[in-house]
Amino acid sequence: MRKGLVFAALAAAALAATPALAQDTAPPTGTTTTPAGTGATGTVSVGGDTSATTATTPPDPPARPVTAAPAVVKEGDDISDHEKVVGKFAIGYMGINQLPISTGLGANGAGQGTLSTPVIGMRYWLKESMGLDLGLGFGTTFGGTTVTNGNVETTTSAPAGLGVAIHGGVPLVLGHQKHYKFLVIPELNFGITSRTIETANQPDQHLGGWRLDLGARAGAEIHFGFIGLPQLSLQATIGLAFRRQVWTASRDAFNAAPEVSASVSQNGIGTTVQSDPWALFTNNISALYYFP
Repeated sequence: MRKGLVFAALAAAALAATPALAQDTAPPTGTTTTPAGTGATGTVSVGGDTSATTATTPPDPPARPVTAAPAVVKEGDDISDHEKVVGKFAIGYMGINQLPISTGLGANGAGQGTLSTPVIGMRYWLKESMGLDLGLGFGTTFGGTTVTNGNVETTTSAPAGLGVAIHGGVPLVLGHQKHYKFLVIPELNFGITSRTIETANQPDQHLGGWRLDLGARAGAEIHFGFIGLPQLSLQATIGLAFRRQVWTASRDAFNAAPEVSASVSQNGIGTTVQSDPWALFTNNISALYYFP
């Protein structure tokens, strides 16, 4: 009986010691967590199997862009006066003023006179380097003479004269700065005149003439942008041209007298001048006025 009690006590002690021994010898398992704020996260398994996750660091916030203060530039400060008038029209004097017209038929042929026909035209800049000039001029003269003899008054009409001229040119800009440009202008001028003299009991006389200019001019066009008027410019040029002028006169057949005609021609090549800059105060000047 005593042996049975001892065996039972030994068996109970062995059962009690087995769980404790197993707890002491088994490899511990668990997780280890890094403290917050270290910048790395992951898990570590103890007991022969270790696994870790890649540490993740949040990116730095993007730097704020540095914006430079915009430069203060006035509108049009970098644009020349010539560039401001490209694509715009201008009006002005185109340089031809006098046309030949005969004063009558005499023993020496056709008398030589002139008729004032200033050409006014328009300039248009097709692009910065090339423009177009077109002009038209006309002039006419008429009047009469009145003679009083007692109670008799006689009025005779003076012969009327008419002249028409056209101008064409292609201004080419070779260079320009803030307020001026240097240009060359190939050009052509043509004009014609006519006058008829009617006298009682006399044959009619037909008087006239024509002029042709072909050449080119070079010079400068100065804009008044330095006083706030870039639309106003002054052009002064010199050139070389061929010119032909003809004066014509004829008399109709009358009674037994046959028709008579005569002409005088004049050709020349030489330098030409359009206008002097100081003519602004003493004469006409080649000024151009550009539309806004």
